Amino acid sequence: MKIICLVKFVPDAEKFEYDEINDRINRETSRLVLNPDDKNALAWALQAKKTDKNVNVEVVSMGPKKIEKELKDFVRLGANKATLICDKAYAGSDSLATSRVLAKYLSEQNYDLLLTGTHTLDGGTGHIGPQVAELLAIDQFSNVKKIDCFDGYTIVEALQDNQILQLKIPFPCLISIISQINVRLGFVRYENIDKNVDEQFSLVTNETLALDEHLIGRKGSPTKVRKNIFIKPEKKDHQTMQVDDEGIETVVAFLQEKGYL
Repeated sequence: MKIICLVKFVPDAEKFEYDEINDRINRETSRLVLNPDDKNALAWALQAKKTDKNVNVEVVSMGPKKIEKELKDFVRLGANKATLICDKAYAGSDSLATSRVLAKYLSEQNYDLLLTGTHTLDGGTGHIGPQVAELLAIDQFSNVKKIDCFDGYTIVEALQDNQILQLKIPFPCLISIISQINVRLGFVRYENIDKNVDEQFSLVTNETLALDEHLIGRKGSPTKVRKNIFIKPEKKDHQTMQVDDEGIETVVAFLQEKGYL
């Protein structure tokens, strides 16, 4: 089974640089972190690969050149391949233009399952998964919290209108994951930190994809943002718990609230 994970690196809410002239975050100079829902999607794929050696995992991200190291680390974690889609022509792309770029790349690949996160920290529209699937003419579903794969199809559980739905979706399909899937991405082992994975990394530009300039970047983005307003999250005091019944109950309740249990 071939799985392609679509992941995005988003600006760190506390460490980003803002371009006042163009009214946007400067992704080239801001600190970027892997989007949480996408991290869960990748963690699930790598766990599936550990369980079944016939699973092949590729990680694809559209973003600045600076995330190359992070993508190579995903190979060091166990992915078979990492692909960075990067071109100045893609700057300013909204979710539709981004979906066009991703779909163009994916249209030339073989896969059974596309995995991504449902929401991103820097937008939260939940558009990418459904739009990419629509452009590729494949089935999709979002807000998925559990996945079981079989020969030719997957059975998923998804949260929808305060209900848990169970659906059978044939391959190829696209599944957008939420944090409640409850899997965690590991760390690169010490002995693999400097492992050369250049042969498993690809850089794709618009020279390869050949998308019309009116379909990408700001020209290809129908979304028009009047103004961005940033609200920095309030810093919360750390809470120290005792290792007793009360402390354990408090920690368990916190983890349940955050969807980790």
